[in-house]
Amino acid sequence: MTDFGQRDALISERILESMRDGVVSIDLTGRIITFNGAAGRILGKKPEDVLGRSFAEEFLAEESFDDFNEVVFKAVYEAATTHSIEIALKVDGQRTDLVVASSFLTMEGEDGEEQRFGVVVVFSDTTEERKRRKIKRLFGEYVDPRIVDRILSSEEASRSRRGDMTISFADMRDFTGWSERLDADALVDLLNRFLTAMTEPIGAAGGITDKYIGDAVMACWGPPFTDDAGQARDALNAALGQMEAIAPLRAELAAEGVAGAERMDAVVGVATGDVLSGDIGPPSSRNFTVIGNAVNLAARLQEAAKLYGQHILVADDTAERAGSGFVFREIDRITVRGSHRPVRVYALLGRQGDVAAPAVELAARYGEALAALQARDLDAADAGFAACLEMAPDDRPAALMRGRIAAYRLDPPPEDWDGVWRGAGMAQAARK
Repeated sequence: MTDFGQRDALISERILESMRDGVVSIDLTGRIITFNGAAGRILGKKPEDVLGRSFAEEFLAEESFDDFNEVVFKAVYEAATTHSIEIALKVDGQRTDLVVASSFLTMEGEDGEEQRFGVVVVFSDTTEERKRRKIKRLFGEYVDPRIVDRILSSEEASRSRRGDMTISFADMRDFTGWSERLDADALVDLLNRFLTAMTEPIGAAGGITDKYIGDAVMACWGPPFTDDAGQARDALNAALGQMEAIAPLRAELAAEGVAGAERMDAVVGVATGDVLSGDIGPPSSRNFTVIGNAVNLAARLQEAAKLYGQHILVADDTAERAGSGFVFREIDRITVRGSHRPVRVYALLGRQGDVAAPAVELAARYGEALAALQARDLDAADAGFAACLEMAPDDRPAALMRGRIAAYRLDPPPEDWDGVWRGAGMAQAARK
């Protein structure tokens, strides 16, 4: 062989060994003349053990290679130039999915005609791709595609992350009442329609629907799924979108004659903070989720919204990060179980320019009264909340605060009070 011939042969050999696809070639006597490293890895055979040996001896005796052999034989016996098929093999007890293409090899004979001298088989391992397609098919209707892709990531580090995210919980009001009024089929239909109405604004604002918990939907914003700077703003836009979706749902239910359709309503809690996100759980039952204080706080705010008679309650960090495009009303200070840090809680009234002047004025007067209460000036606070109730007789936060003031007159909060209500009789305990 000439130097050029040796060089070309070496180049061809290196190309074959660098390929991720398996390549096997067989001459017309059935002898294996090419068997690259990828072929060995995929088929579970060492190249040095099969090169130069009979294809029949190596493959025909093993039933697991029947589909693979069929592709090879088609290239040998049929006139078509190429054959391609998807097959599944059992290699070392594990299923391996392949896309196999085969064709015959030709060379120009002495008479100038093309003559067959062998068969080449090229195959790709598509096992992981098949798993991905299956998971996306099974869960695509229920799980955000970004979560599916993250779960399928091959690197554990890329599936887990700690950092700031914004979390929201949206919940149906009076689900117990609905469950008492409707039969099972009607209740499931109502619940599905409600969750659809709550979920669509999440996607429209770029959020991730993390999970459904009964009649509630949990969502999150922030890296690695959404922009860090806009996560709070996007979450609040989603919350407003969820409130805007209630009116059309009420109208649909009323048009269908559903009793109490006018009472269909929702509450939302939103919080921002440090969380752990990732593929969490035992190996047999892992799920992508988000855990941390911000999750607990958002869930607490969603429940508290019912107590305060507000549609959307927002934690102070979220309100601060959201920027100036929204109108807020400070409502109270609360703590979350396991944490002693007081959190300022705000009601989200709407976007700048969309909130009526009386609501803005009420928020301002209430804020002044709340500041007086937190300064332990009970008389000024009581007068301020009374003025709020003159402006809006049904204002639940103002009525709630006046009730607390009555309790504080009997048991005043301590001088180092953090502004958090701990119930009647708790102020004295807080001093100890």
